[in-house]
Amino acid sequence: MSFPYTPNPKDEKIESLEAQSDFLNTLRLRHLHWLSSADDPEIEHVHEEIAELIEEIGDQYSRLRHGLQQ
Repeated sequence: MSFPYTPNPKDEKIESLEAQSDFLNTLRLRHLHWLSSADDPEIEHVHEEIAELIEEIGDQYSRLRHGLQQ
């Protein structure tokens, strides 16, 4: 008799955090690209701030993932 595969909730959480982290990195890179193409210095600053905030969130995701993997 075979049993259906039931993923470990911890593994699911790690996988989800990795996917979300990848999305955040894509979003951060998009803002950096928009920063380089902005004509208005105020808009450039906003894109830069957003990219920095996203990077901080990504760092928090990494810490969380590493904590779960230990």
